[in-house]
Amino acid sequence: MTRTIKTKNLLCLPVAVVAMLGCAFWVSRTARAADHVPTATAQASALKPPATGQINVAFVISDGANVIDIAGAREVFGDSMLTSKGKPWHEDAGDDMVMPFNTYTVSDSLKPVNAAGLTIVPDYSFATAPKPQIIVIPAQGGRSDSQKTWLLENSATADVTMSVCTGASMLAKYGLLDGLTATTHHLYAANMQKQYPAVHFISGTRFVDHGKIATAGGLTSGIDLALHIVERYYGREVAQSTADFLEYGGELWKSPEFGQLKPVGAAK
Repeated sequence: MTRTIKTKNLLCLPVAVVAMLGCAFWVSRTARAADHVPTATAQASALKPPATGQINVAFVISDGANVIDIAGAREVFGDSMLTSKGKPWHEDAGDDMVMPFNTYTVSDSLKPVNAAGLTIVPDYSFATAPKPQIIVIPAQGGRSDSQKTWLLENSATADVTMSVCTGASMLAKYGLLDGLTATTHHLYAANMQKQYPAVHFISGTRFVDHGKIATAGGLTSGIDLALHIVERYYGREVAQSTADFLEYGGELWKSPEFGQLKPVGAAK
Protein backbone atom coordinates (compact mmCIF):
# COMPACT_ATOMS: atom_id res chain seq x y z
CA MET A 1 0.00 0.00 0.00
CA THR A 2 1.33 3.42 -0.94
CA ARG A 3 0.13 6.17 1.34
CA THR A 4 1.02 9.85 1.15
CA ILE A 5 0.28 12.31 3.95
CA LYS A 6 1.21 16.02 3.95
CA THR A 7 3.72 16.51 6.77
CA LYS A 8 5.47 19.84 6.39
CA ASN A 9 3.29 21.60 8.92
CA LEU A 10 4.25 19.38 11.85
CA LEU A 11 7.65 18.14 10.81
CA CYS A 12 6.37 14.58 10.45
CA LEU A 13 4.90 14.49 13.98
CA PRO A 14 2.80 12.56 13.98
CA VAL A 15 -22.48 10.17 13.52
CA ALA A 16 -24.57 8.84 14.57
CA VAL A 17 -26.92 11.59 15.73
CA VAL A 18 -28.54 11.04 19.13
CA ALA A 19 -31.32 13.41 20.22
CA MET A 20 -31.43 14.44 23.85
CA LEU A 21 -33.22 17.28 25.57
CA GLY A 22 -34.06 19.11 22.40
CA CYS A 23 -31.66 21.77 21.21
CA ALA A 24 -28.58 21.59 23.49
CA PHE A 25 -25.21 20.02 22.69
CA TRP A 26 -22.55 17.85 24.35
CA VAL A 27 -21.68 17.70 27.94
CA SER A 28 -22.96 14.33 29.16
CA ARG A 29 -25.68 12.03 30.33
CA THR A 30 -24.62 12.57 33.94
CA ALA A 31 -24.66 16.36 33.87
CA ARG A 32 -27.99 16.40 35.71
CA ALA A 33 -26.27 14.89 38.72
CA ALA A 34 -23.94 17.87 39.09
CA ASP A 35 -25.53 20.91 40.72
CA HIS A 36 -25.27 24.17 38.80
CA VAL A 37 -23.58 22.57 35.79
CA PRO A 38 -25.37 23.80 32.63
CA THR A 39 -26.32 20.79 30.55
CA ALA A 40 -25.91 19.94 26.90
CA THR A 41 -26.46 16.73 24.89
CA ALA A 42 -24.63 13.52 24.28
CA GLN A 43 -24.02 13.93 20.58
CA ALA A 44 -23.63 17.26 18.84
CA SER A 45 -25.35 17.45 15.48
CA ALA A 46 -23.82 15.80 12.44
CA LEU A 47 -21.65 17.92 10.17
CA LYS A 48 -21.99 17.82 6.39
CA PRO A 49 -18.75 17.26 4.47
CA PRO A 50 -18.25 19.35 1.32
CA ALA A 51 -19.45 17.84 -1.96
CA THR A 52 -15.92 18.16 -3.36
CA GLY A 53 -12.48 18.87 -1.96
CA GLN A 54 -11.02 18.49 1.49
CA ILE A 55 -12.05 19.93 4.85
CA ASN A 56 -9.52 22.60 5.83
CA VAL A 57 -8.22 22.26 9.39
CA ALA A 58 -6.24 25.27 10.62
CA PHE A 59 -3.98 24.99 13.68
CA VAL A 60 -3.33 28.41 15.22
CA ILE A 61 0.18 28.47 16.68
CA SER A 62 2.53 30.90 18.43
CA ASP A 63 5.58 30.63 20.66
CA GLY A 64 5.04 28.24 23.53
CA ALA A 65 2.57 26.06 21.61
CA ASN A 66 2.26 22.59 23.11
CA VAL A 67 3.42 19.83 20.78
CA ILE A 68 0.96 17.08 21.70
CA ASP A 69 -1.96 19.51 21.59
CA ILE A 70 -1.06 20.07 17.95
CA ALA A 71 0.22 16.64 16.95
CA GLY A 72 -2.51 14.57 18.61
CA ALA A 73 -5.40 16.31 16.88
CA ARG A 74 -3.44 16.73 13.64
CA GLU A 75 -2.67 13.02 13.47
CA VAL A 76 -6.35 12.18 13.91
CA PHE A 77 -7.44 14.43 11.05
CA GLY A 78 -4.42 13.48 8.92
CA ASP A 79 -5.02 9.74 9.36
CA SER A 80 -8.76 9.74 8.69
CA MET A 81 -9.28 7.83 5.46
CA LEU A 82 -12.14 7.06 3.07
CA THR A 83 -12.40 5.06 -0.13
CA SER A 84 -13.10 6.78 -3.44
CA LYS A 85 -16.76 5.85 -2.93
CA GLY A 86 -16.88 7.65 0.41
CA LYS A 87 -16.86 4.48 2.50
CA PRO A 88 -14.67 3.93 5.57
CA TRP A 89 -11.20 2.81 4.47
CA HIS A 90 -9.99 -0.59 5.64
CA GLU A 91 -6.80 -2.44 4.83
CA ASP A 92 -8.46 -4.60 2.18
CA ALA A 93 -9.22 -1.42 0.20
CA GLY A 94 -5.51 -1.08 -0.53
CA ASP A 95 -4.56 2.07 -2.41
CA ASP A 96 -8.19 3.16 -2.86
CA MET A 97 -7.65 5.88 -0.29
CA VAL A 98 -8.92 9.45 0.01
CA MET A 99 -7.74 11.81 2.76
CA PRO A 100 -10.75 14.04 3.60
CA PHE A 101 -8.94 16.57 5.81
CA ASN A 102 -6.29 19.14 4.85
CA THR A 103 -4.29 20.25 7.88
CA TYR A 104 -2.05 23.31 8.10
CA THR A 105 -0.59 25.72 10.63
CA VAL A 106 -1.21 29.45 10.72
CA SER A 107 0.44 32.21 12.73
CA ASP A 108 1.18 35.94 12.72
CA SER A 109 3.96 35.41 10.20
CA LEU A 110 6.07 32.65 8.69
CA LYS A 111 8.68 33.15 11.38
CA PRO A 112 9.56 29.80 13.04
CA VAL A 113 7.58 29.12 16.21
CA ASN A 114 9.31 27.73 19.28
CA ALA A 115 6.92 24.99 20.43
CA ALA A 116 8.52 24.14 23.77
CA GLY A 117 11.85 23.35 22.12
CA LEU A 118 10.52 22.01 18.83
CA THR A 119 10.70 24.48 15.95
CA ILE A 120 7.66 24.64 13.68
CA VAL A 121 7.59 26.79 10.55
CA PRO A 122 3.99 27.95 9.98
CA ASP A 123 2.46 27.06 6.64
CA TYR A 124 0.58 30.37 6.40
CA SER A 125 0.25 33.75 8.01
CA PHE A 126 -3.16 35.03 9.07
CA ALA A 127 -3.12 37.18 5.95
CA THR A 128 -2.63 34.25 3.55
CA ALA A 129 -4.25 31.22 5.20
CA PRO A 130 -7.01 29.31 3.37
CA LYS A 131 -10.45 29.61 4.92
CA PRO A 132 -10.89 26.81 7.47
CA GLN A 133 -13.86 24.61 8.28
CA ILE A 134 -12.18 23.47 11.51
CA ILE A 135 -9.98 25.65 13.73
CA VAL A 136 -7.78 24.05 16.39
CA ILE A 137 -6.33 26.15 19.23
CA PRO A 138 -3.57 24.34 21.17
CA ALA A 139 -2.11 25.67 24.42
CA GLN A 140 0.24 28.55 23.64
CA GLY A 141 1.43 31.87 24.93
CA GLY A 142 1.10 34.30 22.03
CA ARG A 143 -1.72 36.81 21.68
CA SER A 144 -1.91 39.46 18.99
CA ASP A 145 -4.40 41.74 17.28
CA SER A 146 -4.05 39.89 13.98
CA GLN A 147 -4.65 36.56 15.73
CA LYS A 148 -7.80 37.91 17.40
CA THR A 149 -9.14 39.44 14.19
CA TRP A 150 -8.52 36.25 12.19
CA LEU A 151 -10.00 33.96 14.84
CA LEU A 152 -13.17 35.98 15.38
CA GLU A 153 -13.76 36.34 11.65
CA ASN A 154 -13.12 32.70 10.78
CA SER A 155 -14.77 31.08 13.80
CA ALA A 156 -18.01 32.75 12.74
CA THR A 157 -18.06 30.74 9.50
CA ALA A 158 -16.15 27.58 10.50
CA ASP A 159 -18.03 24.39 11.28
CA VAL A 160 -16.12 23.90 14.54
CA THR A 161 -13.60 25.89 16.55
CA MET A 162 -11.93 23.68 19.15
CA SER A 163 -9.35 24.25 21.84
CA VAL A 164 -7.03 21.76 23.48
CA CYS A 165 -5.78 22.12 27.05
CA THR A 166 -5.24 25.77 28.02
CA GLY A 167 -5.93 26.80 24.45
CA ALA A 168 -9.35 27.44 26.00
CA SER A 169 -7.89 30.63 27.47
CA MET A 170 -7.62 32.11 23.97
CA LEU A 171 -11.26 31.37 23.24
CA ALA A 172 -12.22 32.79 26.64
CA LYS A 173 -10.10 35.92 26.22
CA TYR A 174 -11.75 36.69 22.88
CA GLY A 175 -15.26 36.13 24.27
CA LEU A 176 -16.02 32.93 22.35
CA LEU A 177 -16.83 30.96 25.53
CA ASP A 178 -18.98 33.55 27.31
CA GLY A 179 -22.01 31.88 28.88
CA LEU A 180 -20.87 28.38 27.86
CA THR A 181 -19.60 25.37 29.74
CA ALA A 182 -16.00 24.52 28.92
CA THR A 183 -13.16 22.37 30.12
CA THR A 184 -9.38 22.66 30.20
CA HIS A 185 -6.35 21.11 31.89
CA HIS A 186 -7.29 20.32 35.48
CA LEU A 187 -4.31 22.13 36.98
CA TYR A 188 -5.27 25.43 35.33
CA ALA A 189 -9.07 25.29 35.51
CA ALA A 190 -9.48 27.20 38.79
CA ASN A 191 -7.24 30.07 37.70
CA MET A 192 -9.03 30.27 34.36
CA GLN A 193 -12.41 30.30 36.12
CA LYS A 194 -11.22 33.25 38.20
CA GLN A 195 -9.86 35.08 35.17
CA TYR A 196 -12.90 34.41 32.94
CA PRO A 197 -16.00 34.41 35.19
CA ALA A 198 -18.34 34.55 32.17
CA VAL A 199 -17.28 30.98 31.32
CA HIS A 200 -18.57 27.94 33.26
CA PHE A 201 -15.57 25.63 33.57
CA ILE A 202 -16.32 22.04 34.54
CA SER A 203 -14.33 18.94 35.43
CA GLY A 204 -15.02 15.25 34.93
CA THR A 205 -15.12 15.16 31.13
CA ARG A 206 -12.55 14.88 28.35
CA PHE A 207 -14.30 17.48 26.22
CA VAL A 208 -17.34 19.70 25.91
CA ASP A 209 -18.91 20.22 22.46
CA HIS A 210 -21.46 22.97 21.88
CA GLY A 211 -21.66 22.38 18.15
CA LYS A 212 -19.65 25.29 16.75
CA ILE A 213 -17.42 25.71 19.82
CA ALA A 214 -15.72 22.83 21.63
CA THR A 215 -13.08 22.54 24.33
CA ALA A 216 -10.90 19.57 25.28
CA GLY A 217 -9.14 18.94 28.56
CA GLY A 218 -5.39 18.62 28.87
CA LEU A 219 -2.97 17.30 26.30
CA THR A 220 -4.19 13.89 25.03
CA SER A 221 -7.84 14.97 25.38
CA GLY A 222 -7.42 16.67 22.01
CA ILE A 223 -7.21 13.23 20.39
CA ASP A 224 -10.62 12.33 21.81
CA LEU A 225 -12.24 15.57 20.68
CA ALA A 226 -10.72 15.28 17.20
CA LEU A 227 -12.06 11.71 16.85
CA HIS A 228 -15.47 12.97 18.00
CA ILE A 229 -15.40 15.64 15.28
CA VAL A 230 -14.42 13.06 12.65
CA GLU A 231 -17.46 11.10 13.81
CA ARG A 232 -19.68 14.15 13.40
CA TYR A 233 -18.59 14.43 9.75
CA TYR A 234 -18.29 10.79 8.69
CA GLY A 235 -19.85 8.57 11.33
CA ARG A 236 -18.69 6.15 13.99
CA GLU A 237 -17.13 3.59 11.64
CA VAL A 238 -14.75 6.11 10.06
CA ALA A 239 -13.78 7.50 13.46
CA GLN A 240 -13.21 3.99 14.80
CA SER A 241 -11.09 2.98 11.82
CA THR A 242 -9.03 6.14 12.39
CA ALA A 243 -8.52 5.22 16.06
CA ASP A 244 -7.58 1.70 15.00
CA PHE A 245 -5.01 2.98 12.49
CA LEU A 246 -3.53 5.17 15.24
CA GLU A 247 -3.50 2.13 17.54
CA TYR A 248 -5.40 4.32 19.98
CA GLY A 249 -7.29 2.18 22.47
CA GLY A 250 -9.01 4.95 24.38
CA GLU A 251 -12.81 4.95 24.38
CA LEU A 252 -13.54 8.35 25.91
CA TRP A 253 -14.06 9.96 22.50
CA LYS A 254 -17.31 7.99 22.37
CA SER A 255 -18.48 8.98 25.84
CA PRO A 256 -16.13 11.51 27.42
CA GLU A 257 -17.19 11.40 31.06
CA PHE A 258 -14.52 9.94 33.29
CA GLY A 259 -16.10 11.13 36.54
CA GLN A 260 -18.90 13.18 37.97
CA LEU A 261 -19.29 16.50 36.20
CA LYS A 262 -18.60 19.33 38.62
CA PRO A 263 -18.33 23.09 38.30
CA VAL A 264 -14.81 24.40 38.84
CA GLY A 265 -14.44 26.87 41.70
CA ALA A 266 -12.46 30.02 41.01
CA ALA A 267 -9.01 30.18 42.53
CA LYS A 268 -8.75 32.42 45.59
